[in-house]
Amino acid sequence: MICGAHPHQQNNICAACRADLPWSKSACSKCAEYIGPISLDSEQVCAHCLQQAPLYNRTVSAFDYLMPINGLINQFKHQHNLAAGRLLTACLSQTVGQQIAQGQTIVPQLLIPVPLHRQRLRQRGFNQAQLIATGLGQLLGLRINAKICHRVVYQVPQQTQSRRQRFAQMTGVFQVHKTGVEQGINRIAIVDDVMTTGATAQALSQTLLNTWDGPLDIQVWCVARAQPPNVWIEW
Repeated sequence: MICGAHPHQQNNICAACRADLPWSKSACSKCAEYIGPISLDSEQVCAHCLQQAPLYNRTVSAFDYLMPINGLINQFKHQHNLAAGRLLTACLSQTVGQQIAQGQTIVPQLLIPVPLHRQRLRQRGFNQAQLIATGLGQLLGLRINAKICHRVVYQVPQQTQSRRQRFAQMTGVFQVHKTGVEQGINRIAIVDDVMTTGATAQALSQTLLNTWDGPLDIQVWCVARAQPPNVWIEW
C-alpha cells in the first residue's frame, strides 16, 4: 500500500514499510503529546497534564501524525479507502495489545467511537472512528457501543483552529443517552482516528462522566497523535 511492492503481505504492507512507519515514541501517558515528559510514579506525564490533568486517564496512540500515516488517514476518511482503514486499525490493535500485555493499559469493558454529526455523516458516508472501533472489537474481543453518544452540534472542520478555539467551541457538543448506560460498566475507551489538542476527547469525557452512574475510568485510543509544530521527531 505504501511502496507498491509485495502485494500479498498481511494488511497490504511489507515488513520494510511496517518497520519504517512513525510508530509513537515515548510521550505523556495522559495525553500522548511529545513535549518532554517527566517521570511520575513510573509513568511519563508531561508538565501540562501535571498542572491540569485531563478527565481521561490514559491515551494510547499507535503513531505520530507524520508521513505516510497522515496520507493513509486522509485516504481512509476522505477517499473511502477501507484498506487503509484496516491497516491503521490493525496497527492500533497491535499497540494496544502490547500495552495491555506489559501492564501499561487496562482492558476496557466497552469501546465508544467518537460520533459524527448527522450532517457530516451524510457528507462522508461513514464514521471512521466507528469503523476503527468495530475492527478493534473484532481483533481484541471487545464490545462496542456506537449508539450511546451523539454529536448534537455541527462544527466546521477544526484543522485551522488554535488550541484555545478548539476547546472553547466544544461545550455542549455531545449528548449521552442515560438509558443506554449499562450497570457494571466502569472502564471504557473512546476511539478516534487523530488526536490533536485533546479537546474532543475532553468534551466527550466530560459528557460521559456527567451522565454515568458511578465511577468511570476513561481511556482514549487513537491511530495517531498530532504533535506541536515546534517539536521535531525522528523515526
